[in-house]
Amino acid sequence: MLEFYCDVDALDFAGPYEVFNLTTYKDSDVKRLFKNKLEDKPFKVSTVSHDGLQISVHNGLSVTPDFSCTICPEFDLVIIPGGPLKAIKAVGRNKAIINWIASHQNKLVASVCTGAFFVAKAGLLEGKKATTNRVALDFFATSFPNIEVIRDVKFVDAGNVITSGGISAGINMALYVVRKLFDEETSKRTARTIEFDY
Repeated sequence: MLEFYCDVDALDFAGPYEVFNLTTYKDSDVKRLFKNKLEDKPFKVSTVSHDGLQISVHNGLSVTPDFSCTICPEFDLVIIPGGPLKAIKAVGRNKAIINWIASHQNKLVASVCTGAFFVAKAGLLEGKKATTNRVALDFFATSFPNIEVIRDVKFVDAGNVITSGGISAGINMALYVVRKLFDEETSKRTARTIEFDY
């Protein structure tokens, strides 16, 4: 599941979205996947926004989510993408979104880029290690002094919460999640499928 909000960065959600949608159980599934003839896939990917309405992505793309925060199925994995400072401030003040993220404390939660701010605001990173977009690392460290900020990494696994660096690092993080939930072979197959050096 990917959480959407206005001004979210497109690659923050699109990278993990494609990684999870293009993951298969075995090599022979890849051709069937590209022919849209593969029913049994490891991930069922859905999107959610606060109210379920269309949102405007940072730089103008419009996206319509599958669900709202109040009407959605239960998810095993939640991905929180990031956005620019404007989005950090707006989402950080939106108690409904922050509470919804917090309600997934017993699930696997992963953030991309500045999505770490929302995961931290929800209390899921308290006393843990985390990273975010390198441009926002100092701001993140100042905003959340009880979180150990890790620099110069693509992602940080803090158990049930994984944070990634900026934008494209979300692809690395998503491939790592595939490995964590399945195995190295599945992760490498997915990387080959999306033609990503991993």
